[in-house]
Amino acid sequence: MAEFKHGQLLRIFIAEHATWRGCSLHAALVDLLHRENIAGASVFRGVEGIGSRHEIHAAKVFALGGNLPVLIEVVDDEEKIAALIPKIEPMIGDGTLTLERVEYCRFSKPAARGAH
Repeated sequence: MAEFKHGQLLRIFIAEHATWRGCSLHAALVDLLHRENIAGASVFRGVEGIGSRHEIHAAKVFALGGNLPVLIEVVDDEEKIAALIPKIEPMIGDGTLTLERVEYCRFSKPAARGAH
């Protein structure tokens, strides 16, 4: 049976067109998470949402240049998440962070023999 660990789920809500140093913000955040060896993270693109300035962002068939919501979910130990938040905060101009206590179990297949 899988063993679950106590941890935290950090949710980062940002806009699709948000940037950090000339790069898309969600890509910059994923790069940061990778460098920090976070247990797991996923990026989701929303179909509709309300932004920090209370504007509605929606995927419309004939709309050009939509700015849809993006959600990044990050899971790891409480200590790693706590250390990560001060690194994320300066990157986010408009957005929201949420935290939840979770139990998680990380699965991974062993690397194939001879793989680099």
